Amino acid sequence: MKKLKLHRVDWAQIERFLQSAEKKLSSAHKILSFDDEACLQQAYEAMLKASLGFMFSHGFRARSQPGHHIAIIEFVRARVDKKHASLIAVFDRLRRKRNLALYDDTGLVSHQDAEQALEAARKYLGVIQSDIASRKT
Repeated sequence: MKKLKLHRVDWAQIERFLQSAEKKLSSAHKILSFDDEACLQQAYEAMLKASLGFMFSHGFRARSQPGHHIAIIEFVRARVDKKHASLIAVFDRLRRKRNLALYDDTGLVSHQDAEQALEAARKYLGVIQSDIASRKT
């Protein structure tokens, strides 16, 4: 089954997704002081929102089906500069950690995990925003 479908490039929509990613990142930063798991969740969602904007800017979107988060990560991995491979790896680790915390057991996210997620998300958003901006002009 195909995991991606074509999507009309709409720069206003892409900008809204990037703004939403920034809001999630800001929320993650505020939450860090009192809820490690929620901080990691928000950092992951910031990366996911930015990735969706990235996909849209390439004229694609993920189909809503099981595994679509993996398809999004793979899409970005295949198209972003290879020097950012470690950020993509962190994004994928956050996906797995978020899933474990959400579906299997709480208490799996340490304060250090949350801090690292927040820092990775900040860097990731910068990379994605820069890539999108370079293609918009």
